Amino acid sequence: MTATTLREHQLSLHGLHVRYVTSSPSLLSSAAPWFQRFPQAGPAGDAALTIRFEEVSGREAVPLSLSSSVRRLFSGTRPFMGSSMRALWQCEILQDGGRHVVDVQGQGVLVIEGDGGRADGYFFRPDTVHADRLESFFHYALAELLKRRNLFTLHAAALERRGRGLLIAGGTGCGKTTASLSLLRSGYRLLSDDHPVLRDDGAWPELLASPAHIEVTDRTVELFPELRDAPSGLLRQGARKKSFHAEDLYPGSTGRPCEPVMILFPQIGKLPHSCLEPLAKSRALQGLLPPPSLVPDDELSRREVRALSNLVQRASCYRLHFGQDVPDLPKLITPLLDEA
Repeated sequence: MTATTLREHQLSLHGLHVRYVTSSPSLLSSAAPWFQRFPQAGPAGDAALTIRFEEVSGREAVPLSLSSSVRRLFSGTRPFMGSSMRALWQCEILQDGGRHVVDVQGQGVLVIEGDGGRADGYFFRPDTVHADRLESFFHYALAELLKRRNLFTLHAAALERRGRGLLIAGGTGCGKTTASLSLLRSGYRLLSDDHPVLRDDGAWPELLASPAHIEVTDRTVELFPELRDAPSGLLRQGARKKSFHAEDLYPGSTGRPCEPVMILFPQIGKLPHSCLEPLAKSRALQGLLPPPSLVPDDELSRREVRALSNLVQRASCYRLHFGQDVPDLPKLITPLLDEA
């Protein structure tokens, strides 16, 4: 690699200046959804966060020296983030002073220096790795750095209506996207289909956007005429699902930062009509807690739990029991959202 091959992007992300540097076209595309959603920032001043991804020939070419005090924290499998959530990565996690080394065996190495606001990634043959998986590496590195700024990624869909925020939380296959699409087509606006950002400054929680592409299964496509009849090329085939950009199908659907006032936990059933069941705050918090981080940090974990506790205490929480009337969900949800 030479200096002339480097490509650099500067993003303005929720008030943070993010610098992304790489020499690989494949790795550059891994951050494309973020470039498309957030404005580019000028190069003036130092970046608050820096991510640098490089292509190397193999593990032996990673420029990483470990000290004698290095500790192994984990060895096993963990789920990917983003569109490859159900795929697993085999990894080993090491702590070496103030940095964590995530060795994703056979694919690359991430070195995260959270306190310094920097993550370096070294990847083997990224041109042979599916774009969705490369995107998950970038998303993961960014999410770990954002935690140090009290910005926490949620596994949920997030929408906004007239300045009021709605979270639809739950695991893969619970109906988050189906519920989101029903609301989008009735005038709601999207913050994220899968990983919105929660900002917590100790007072009022705030929902913030992440990339606005939406992933859909073939079954979900069949539920909505605008997806079934979408023009050729609008739905992109990913590693596991199809995806599209919300604005391509629902113009004006980009949401703005807002206070979350309602949280729904969908559950697919066989009822003729959907219904809402009030959910205890303790159950809601349990449903929002993330799996253990790949980069264990007790203080960060405590801060994240406090942020999620603050969120559920200020929002109305419901179990959404899906019925056969998916297009009519707005009639059920909107009156309660407006009153919350």
